[in-house]
Amino acid sequence: MSERINNLFTRIYKRYDFMNHLFSLGTDKLWRRHAEILALSDHRCVDIIDIGAGTGDLSIGIALRAMKNNRKIRIEAVDMNEEMMSLGRSKAAAKKISSIRFAKGDALDLQYVDDSFDTMVSSFVLRNLDDFNRFAGEAKRVIKPGGRVILLDMAVPDGPSKHLFTVYFRVMRLVGRLVDKEAYDWLTKSVAAYDKHNAASILEKNGFADVKIDTVFPGVAFIIKGVRQ
Repeated sequence: MSERINNLFTRIYKRYDFMNHLFSLGTDKLWRRHAEILALSDHRCVDIIDIGAGTGDLSIGIALRAMKNNRKIRIEAVDMNEEMMSLGRSKAAAKKISSIRFAKGDALDLQYVDDSFDTMVSSFVLRNLDDFNRFAGEAKRVIKPGGRVILLDMAVPDGPSKHLFTVYFRVMRLVGRLVDKEAYDWLTKSVAAYDKHNAASILEKNGFADVKIDTVFPGVAFIIKGVRQ
């Protein structure tokens, strides 16, 4: 993530969660639930890294689900933006979650030794990465052989419904400008421009097998999943 994009998140961090819920009509919670379930579907999964964790919603959701099922896990919630992470720490503390460690870090240059994690997750960060090929290489390096990636994000849907979402994104941009014009112009344009199929191909070229794209209702959200060879 560039310093410019990081600064955009600093400007909107207090409103970030609210605007996510507003723009998605609350479905972002359902999208993350899909990722949470996938992350814990392998009972060998103990060590998890959440890339671009932001305000911590995905990490917190996974941790609460694990607690409910008496699963012991550890989550490294990594983000470049201190302001976003400060909210995440507060939310985790309020829910008495001790299994999450928030750490400042760059998804393109992770400060962890090889084969550190069973699973890598992320939510709404892929579009903000400057070099997805480099990210895929780092993912392969820090994930254990047989470990997984579960990457949630948004892109224009395939098929005829994409025309409906083009109109919807225009509305999102107009509403977002009331909060921060530059930030929400970037966020909506990044959704419109993102190529999820190319991202999946890059993961395959970097040593991930069984790479699949799951479309999440109502079609604008997707999850790329794959297994580290």
